[in-house]
Amino acid sequence: MLMEWLQALQEWQVATFFRRSFYAYPLLNATHIFSLALLIGAILPADLRMLGLFSGIPAAPFLKLMTRLAAAGLVLAILTGFLLFSVQPLEYAGNPAFLTKVSLVALGAANAAVIRLSPGWRAAAASGVVSPSLRFGAVLSLMLWLAALIAGRWIAFL
Repeated sequence: MLMEWLQALQEWQVATFFRRSFYAYPLLNATHIFSLALLIGAILPADLRMLGLFSGIPAAPFLKLMTRLAAAGLVLAILTGFLLFSVQPLEYAGNPAFLTKVSLVALGAANAAVIRLSPGWRAAAASGVVSPSLRFGAVLSLMLWLAALIAGRWIAFL
């Protein structure tokens, strides 16, 4: 069943377009890299703020802005990542680095949701006081997203 779906995805007209286009695939790849920069570029300062850096910046507006930027980056990364995957789904599905990256992205997104929905987040956004559990979530976030970036780079080498 999975193999049939992957084969159908590879034969999808959109995937074929990106595979055959001289310009579209590099632009898609560049857009994916931009989305990762937007995602990590927002998560890193937000996590560092929760860990005590940038304490001179009020937490509420800063974390709100970084959350929106990270969410936009994540949505764009998932969309462009899926389109990149569709170009060679059979190869990517067997690539351990790709599978690791996808798992780490899922864990990073889940961690972000847990952080964002926690009472500690609301308290930090309102008062700037960051709880130990929120600090732990920030450390975990940094580790997961940086590991996902590293795994993503390994995809081409495995």
